[in-house]
Amino acid sequence: MTGSTRNMSIPRSAAKGILPAILLLLLLSSVEADPGIDSAREFMNTWMDQQAEIKTWSADVVQIRNLKSLVRPLKSRGRVWFRQPNRFRWQLGDPPRTIAVRKDDELLIIYPRLKQIERFAAGEDVDPAWKQVLALLEVGFPSDSKTFFSRYELVRTTRLKKSWKFELRPAAEVARKLLDRVNVEISMRDFALLATELVFPDGSTMKNEFIRRQLNPDLDEALFDFEIEEGYTVVDPLQKNKKGQSED
Repeated sequence: MTGSTRNMSIPRSAAKGILPAILLLLLLSSVEADPGIDSAREFMNTWMDQQAEIKTWSADVVQIRNLKSLVRPLKSRGRVWFRQPNRFRWQLGDPPRTIAVRKDDELLIIYPRLKQIERFAAGEDVDPAWKQVLALLEVGFPSDSKTFFSRYELVRTTRLKKSWKFELRPAAEVARKLLDRVNVEISMRDFALLATELVFPDGSTMKNEFIRRQLNPDLDEALFDFEIEEGYTVVDPLQKNKKGQSED
């Protein structure tokens, strides 16, 4: 979620800017784990059963992006806040360079330095691949393994020293246009989300490492709103892309 993503084509840019925040809604937890759980699938099912414990969540995030065009990875620091069922705020930089806010039935991506906002609404005429991504957001927390695995396929599991690493991919083929795989690392001790790594079809990756996590903190509702001030330019990239496609 850096300013450079704005120069990429939609919907790929939308995926790289917003998917990390969307995935947080699926991959949060922090409750006491059973050290006797040895099976990866059993661990994952138990983790999903604990999602009801979460009402609010926040964490510091270190985001590491690897792009084919760059020799060295890009690293940014930020903060994320979440409130049930689908409100979140995700920002990078201090002061923030990029802010993502879930606002009613839309997502706002704000670039304060440029005084620009990208608005992504969940309308019926949205690109099918993007609708699949929005469907993940609509799910909120997975209530059970059946719901989760209707959207993700478990490709590989790896048991590390203190965590499980799960490699997932979107079950819907159309969604794979935006996202190839998701690697998730979850603590064995308390089911806390330690990191997510997104692998995109072009081979670029985005890893998010979460530290100083807080379960059910008191959060100001104002965090999940953004008043559009005078002087900001608002664009709808999905509608713009749709018009471009119809003209071809």
